[in-house]
Amino acid sequence: MSMEFIAIISASVALAGLIITGQNSLRAEMREQRKEINGLREAIGELRERMARLEGLLEGLREAITGRRVAEGPGEYAAD
Repeated sequence: MSMEFIAIISASVALAGLIITGQNSLRAEMREQRKEINGLREAIGELRERMARLEGLLEGLREAITGRRVAEGPGEYAAD
């Protein structure tokens, strides 16, 4: 084999190694980002639950203050 051919093969192998290393690094980073995203999804879900609870409490407070039941439909209030 000629020296040029050996040099080309060596450079190709080195380049392939760099590409594979880069891909493995990106995969590891993507796994970490997925974990962070899943954590954020859980936090958002908890916040939604808390907001729903607060919304219910506010509706009850509004009912207690006004002395009537809250709107059951758009523009319609139930009678006492």
